[in-house]
Amino acid sequence: MAPPDDLRDRALDLLSRGDMGGGIAGLEEHLAAAPGDGGAWLALGAAYAAVERWADAARALARGVDDARGVDDPRGVDDARGVDLDGGATEARLALARSLVHLGRLDDAIAELRKAAAIEPPDPRALRELGILLYDRQRYDEATLWLARACEAAPEDGRAAFALGLAHEARRDVAAAIAAYREAVRRAPAFADARLVLADALASIGEHEQALRELEALLARERTHEKAAHNREVLERALAEMRARRLLGKTERELARSALFVEAQLRRRDALPAPAGEAAARRVVRYAAPLLELYATFDARGGGGAPGDGVIEALHLALTDPDRAARSEDDVFKVTVIAEDGRQAPVNYATGASLTFLREALGCPMTQASALYAALLHGSPSVDWGGATLRFASVPGAAERPGGERHGLLVSLRV
Repeated sequence: MAPPDDLRDRALDLLSRGDMGGGIAGLEEHLAAAPGDGGAWLALGAAYAAVERWADAARALARGVDDARGVDDPRGVDDARGVDLDGGATEARLALARSLVHLGRLDDAIAELRKAAAIEPPDPRALRELGILLYDRQRYDEATLWLARACEAAPEDGRAAFALGLAHEARRDVAAAIAAYREAVRRAPAFADARLVLADALASIGEHEQALRELEALLARERTHEKAAHNREVLERALAEMRARRLLGKTERELARSALFVEAQLRRRDALPAPAGEAAARRVVRYAAPLLELYATFDARGGGGAPGDGVIEALHLALTDPDRAARSEDDVFKVTVIAEDGRQAPVNYATGASLTFLREALGCPMTQASALYAALLHGSPSVDWGGATLRFASVPGAAERPGGERHGLLVSLRV
């Protein structure tokens, strides 16, 4: 029988030359005689992983991971997946975690990656893979923390930034997700998936023009990218429809024909004082109905209408009796929403008017109007969507009118 060290060296040599079967057999024989050789267990685990014997790989790597100094032989040993087990404890735990993932033992893999991430200095791969596994387990807050660390540890790792964006989006923090996707694109301009999801995220908040720019950039690199081409066509149609429907940027004639105007039976009342120094450029017109008022700010510099008509740059909806509007049934706008149990539910007059106002002002679907309104109700000071800004505000100049200020929804074009 050959001495144990000779068996080990011969097995490592076979593995380095791609003879996985011979190398595995040699290491198994060596470890039968020298079961305390941690480095050999790690090498054997890497070899098992190379041939996708994941259960064997996990057992072997677990045996060797406590002696994670790796293979002493200066030649080292690489598996077919590029895991170099000559690198020490981090490499050993990474390899073990990856084998556990293949076995579906995600929580065990997370535990190994936590140990790998605790080794100083932290390996960016351990941070990134830990964040991704936490994301897979729907532990999104934890995932963002680890992925943010991975981005800091590896400033050029586009995939870490991409994964961070996915985690932020899962937490419904679209702004943070977009920032992370942009960073992924900056780090890896050829990363097609990053540009695709960035475009999707931008479109989800109504930024169709920016989304189209990202798709155009992707198609400039990959002219035959079918998904990008399809998404571009869809976005171009959606942008055209949004521009055709939205009241912002239109004239008083389009406002008078809108569903909001007709269904609420608004009537033109009076003009409020223009902002100081802008009398020649802007005018504010008030329209009234029994329970609401609408204030439209027209900018004559925008053109688009008859001389002096101007285009709408802001719309402000105010309820004249908010308590009564909240108690009254919406028998005017006839808006329904989807309840948590999946059924359609009617809303009160105040909600129906607000959702109809947002849909008409922005030219967006009712589902999007509902989401934007919910964001404001839940405390967001303002929301940007489709080149416009939404917020709660007091009506300009209303303090001079009997009854005091009017508070309501303000939608204005973003400069």
